[in-house]
Amino acid sequence: MAAAEGSPSGTSGPPMPVPTVPEDCSSDDAHAVGRTPLAVLRQVVAACACPQLLGSPAVPEAARHRARSILQEMDAGNIGGYNHQHRALGVPTRVARFLERRDGGVPCHPRDVVLCSGTASILPFVVSLVVDEAAAQPAGVLVPVPGPPLHRAAVGSAGAAAVPYPLAEERGWGVDGETVRRALRGARARCRPKVLCVVNPGDPTGHVLSRQNMEDIIRLVDEENLLLLADEVQQERAFLPGRPFLSFKRVLWEMGAPLASTVQLVSFYSLSKSVAGESGFRAGFLELVNVEEGVALPFQLAQSIPRPCVLGRILLDLLMDPPEEGDPIQQALEEHRQRLHHDLARNARRVQEVLGRVPGIRCHPVQGGARAFPRIQLPPRALRRAQALGLEPDVFFCQKLREATGIALAPGSQFGQPEGTHHLGLSLLLPAETLERVLLALTRFHAAFLRDFS
Repeated sequence: MAAAEGSPSGTSGPPMPVPTVPEDCSSDDAHAVGRTPLAVLRQVVAACACPQLLGSPAVPEAARHRARSILQEMDAGNIGGYNHQHRALGVPTRVARFLERRDGGVPCHPRDVVLCSGTASILPFVVSLVVDEAAAQPAGVLVPVPGPPLHRAAVGSAGAAAVPYPLAEERGWGVDGETVRRALRGARARCRPKVLCVVNPGDPTGHVLSRQNMEDIIRLVDEENLLLLADEVQQERAFLPGRPFLSFKRVLWEMGAPLASTVQLVSFYSLSKSVAGESGFRAGFLELVNVEEGVALPFQLAQSIPRPCVLGRILLDLLMDPPEEGDPIQQALEEHRQRLHHDLARNARRVQEVLGRVPGIRCHPVQGGARAFPRIQLPPRALRRAQALGLEPDVFFCQKLREATGIALAPGSQFGQPEGTHHLGLSLLLPAETLERVLLALTRFHAAFLRDFS
């Protein structure tokens, strides 16, 4: 007998216990899904916050030595003050040197580095700088679909109009120039497009843009006179040697004159998505490239910019340190980075191997970032049932999955997706054994779902 509509049940194998509290298996928050923080970073922060630990053998000497060096930059050797010099000069200078190393020597001036308490807090401020409240039409910001929900929310809160442009799923979620131009033409009746937002590596799509694609984007923003917002917060999660992360700044510089000195670019970096994955400390920075004075000046003057707390700033500073042979902290960071890339690559392969064999599910190879974004087939009867309940079809699927297994995945509609398609957001940061359990539960449930709604 078929199961009642909305109650998939015909799974093969023994039933899996359902946890009382749903298990979030879609997050890109490294520590929330079970990854272990890097102890030496926490030890440095602890010694800065509690100087009594500077003499304690419970803290390794390398961490105590680094903490002493940090405290020497603080007013009266105390992190409790405002410490303007550390915020305005010390850390931005080291960020600038980090960016120069990352970009193969492309110069960076500390004045072009703006510290912030993460992308979520600074993005609405950045967008607000292109908004003219007296204009007849609102400013428009092109945002990728799929893409982080944060972008659409930030655009709206800044008083601008979000202009979605679809990524090319059939081409590995790349940015197609003609698709962006169609979105521009269609938007000009309701807004004045001023900004193009690009996410690289992609979230939730897991793509890493090729140099050619990035060059095409740069030429497009030049031709259309757009400010380029480069969300590059997942850069340290690009794990395929054959598709390394390249910053838009580096590609722009290497394209040469006149573009290298005329295209306006704002790029973002976040401690939350760094190799450290320290989301709770709320720190990051943005870099301004060729940005006109009217946009750049408010960053220097505004006191309302959400700045990182001193502990977040210290952690960010630690990641900016140049690699030095024999430095235990840098050695620990490099080992942590290699483990992260190994685990992400392994999990991405497993998702591809397992889901690639499942009828009705397909997933593009993931090159970077913290999520896979498989596409799922949902039968017409399930679509009708979801519509009757006032739900997006993938939301309906995820609700039923959670009820049956206790596993919470993100519906693709949360990020936006091509019309008529349905996707799931699945974390690649999960421990290997957790991922295996999730993949088994998902494949069993999807098969039962297709049977019960056929």
